Amino acid sequence: MSATAPARPAVRPQPRSQPRPQPRPARSQPRPALRLVAAPRAAAARLPFALLVAGILGSGLVALLMLHTLAAQDGFTLHKLQRQSAGLADLEQQLTVANQQAQAPSSLAARARALGMVPTGDLRVVRRRDGRVVGVATAMVIAQPAPKPTASAAATPDAKPSPTAKPTPTPGNSAGSPAAHHAKPRAPH
Repeated sequence: MSATAPARPAVRPQPRSQPRPQPRPARSQPRPALRLVAAPRAAAARLPFALLVAGILGSGLVALLMLHTLAAQDGFTLHKLQRQSAGLADLEQQLTVANQQAQAPSSLAARARALGMVPTGDLRVVRRRDGRVVGVATAMVIAQPAPKPTASAAATPDAKPSPTAKPTPTPGNSAGSPAAHHAKPRAPH
């Protein structure tokens, strides 16, 4: 409190007046006879409610446990499918690389040679008198490679290559092939 504030008088609470008991009126009727009443069965009334609450809690716990188990099972399935997807992605990448290697020109040329195909030596376009243009290709003659010397022939120091072996022409150069100069183009029918 500050020194300049006036002092307040304390307020005293007024005592309450208690209600006066009223005198009982005189009864004109006789009082009914008292009889014995059984005590209320409070425990029996609470038992079904407690069982109901326990059943709800128990079923909720079982449902929660089942949901947790299903979530864990889905997690395992997801992990397995992710591993399988990664393996399939790796396989797809390997197959793509193998396919690209199979489509490479060197691989195609090797497979064509294995099938017996030969590269064209010379491609000429001929204009006929009737105005038709005909493309004529001549097959390049590839000489068979000379047989490799056996171990006994390679052991002798005076072994020389045979003079009858012909050099094999390269696929792009047919000038060294005598058959390319003498091949006659066939006219289509």
